[in-house]
Parts: sequence; C-alpha cells; structure tokens
Amino acid sequence: MKNTIILCHGDCDGMTSGAIALAANPGARIWLTRPIQLDDDLKKIKQKYDKIIITDIALNEKDYNETFQEMKRLKKLGSEIIYIDHHPLPAGIKKKDIPATTTIHRQDACAAELTYLHFEDKLSWEYKILAAIGAVGDYEMDTLFAQEVMNDYDARSISFQAAIIVQALGEIPGVDEMKMKRSIIERLALGVLPSELNDLVDKALRGSQVEKSVRKFVHENAKHKKLIGYILDIPTGGGFKGKGALFAATATDKPVGVCGNSYSDNISMSLRRRDENYNLNIAVRKAAKEVGGSGGGHPSAAGARIKKSKWTKFLDLLDFELKKQEK
Repeated sequence: MKNTIILCHGDCDGMTSGAIALAANPGARIWLTRPIQLDDDLKKIKQKYDKIIITDIALNEKDYNETFQEMKRLKKLGSEIIYIDHHPLPAGIKKKDIPATTTIHRQDACAAELTYLHFEDKLSWEYKILAAIGAVGDYEMDTLFAQEVMNDYDARSISFQAAIIVQALGEIPGVDEMKMKRSIIERLALGVLPSELNDLVDKALRGSQVEKSVRKFVHENAKHKKLIGYILDIPTGGGFKGKGALFAATATDKPVGVCGNSYSDNISMSLRRRDENYNLNIAVRKAAKEVGGSGGGHPSAAGARIKKSKWTKFLDLLDFELKKQEK
C-alpha cells in the first residue's frame, strides 16, 4: 500500500473530493486545510509521501509562491504531487506554472467531479453520485458529467444528499471540526451516503432551524453600501457565513452580499452575488490586497480574511471594485 496524504477543503465539494480521493487511495491520511494555510500545512510535511493529493484548495494570491516552493521541496523528497482544483488562478499564473507532478485544473466543474474523473479507473460507479453531490454543494451542476449523473440517479435525491452536508456544516462546532469532518470523509469514502449518517442528519436538521433565525437576524440588522449588503457577527459562532452573505444581499436588495465573522483581531468573511454581471473573485482579491489581507474564490462566491480595523475601508474598496465592473 502506498503512503498517501490527501489535503482537502472542509465544505461539501472539498469533503466529497477528499472522500473520492480516499476511496481511490485506501489507507491515505486525510488533512483538512484551506487556501490561506496551504503553504504552512505543506511545510509541516517533513517526510516523503509516495503521493500527496491536494484537492479543492485554491492558490492564495498572497502566498502561492510559498506554496510552489513547498511543492518543489516535496517533489525533491520523492513525493508525487497531484493538484486538482477549479478556482481561478492568481493573476499571471497559468496551469503550467504549478509545480505539481500532475495538475488538473478547470473552472467549469467542481473539484469532486475532477477528482472522480482523474481516479475513475480505480472507482466503482457509486462514486459518480458522490461527485454529483459535490457538484450540487458547489453550484457546479451544468457540466455534461453532472447533468448525466443527476438524470441517471435522480436530481432530487442527489440534491437531498448534498443539502444534508451543507445544512450540517454550520452546526459542526469549531473545536471538533477537523475530527468530525475527517470522520465524515472516511465514511463517505466507504460508500456511506450522508442520509445514512445519523449524527450528520441531526446536525442538518438543527442547521435548518438555525438558518431560519439567521434569515430573521440578517433582515433586521443588515447594512449596505451602494452595491453591497453586509452583516458582521451573526450569532451562530462562526457558521452560516455563505448563507448570511446571500441573505444580506437579499435583505438590502443589493447585487452582492458580505457576511463577516470576527475572531481575535481578524475578520473572516464570505461573499455571494445575486447578479451575474459582477465577478466576486476579481473584486475581493483586489480589495483584500489593498488592506493587507487576502481573498478570492469564484465569480459567484468568494471569501476573504482581513484585519478587523480594516473592515470599513475594505467594504468601501469592494464597493468601488464592483462599481468598476458595471457596463
């Protein structure tokens, strides 16, 4: 058995990607990470692994050079590095610039689909469904692959499975997050569906109840700029940022929403859009960089981390960057 480590994101697409990679590489170690800490996590890998799989982790605009250096170091140790992702690359970076042994990068599909297609010859047909669950969780259902799987295995059933994961995520306590998500990934890799994980289903039900309160809180407390509806510190302990951002846009009738969560002297945030004419990835990367933070993601959904003292300035800059995109 090869000595393998899998680094993946902790959202629906990332967890299903990690589970698919694990099913294709039994016995691999799961390591949950995120773009802003990928370089630091790679630095912690001191030994040679036969295979290092990185899936659904964007290259952070601020730290990608350090990530590239770590990839090169690990390759020199003799590790094969497989990088699978679907996020926009940093400005000026092309797929060929990524120093992995194998790079799979497309922006028109979710990471779970790309991971499944890469390891397809090692997987049974059931993992197509898991890839489609990831596609629903990341709003990437328009590919031919995703459409075929959803037509073949009932789109409503697949959406139900994805919803269980999405609704449960906000109810996974931070102190137990890594351990619990790793356990979920390991079970998904065995072919267990989300609806068969009782604890996950319970959390999804509680998450749906909390979401109702979140909608009410955001509608009563959201503020706005010209193009942005925003909310800071909804009382959920840090969960529901993505939905909070969407609700903030809706509550203020703005095309873009931002939901931030304070921790220490930083703010971590999610952004969502209601209007396809705005590219959140481009706008948030520029605005976050201007205040010494980092950000990025997809045109329709993105995230950022900045210093708390820069919150107001960041919102003004983001509003400005979005205004520049108007035709």
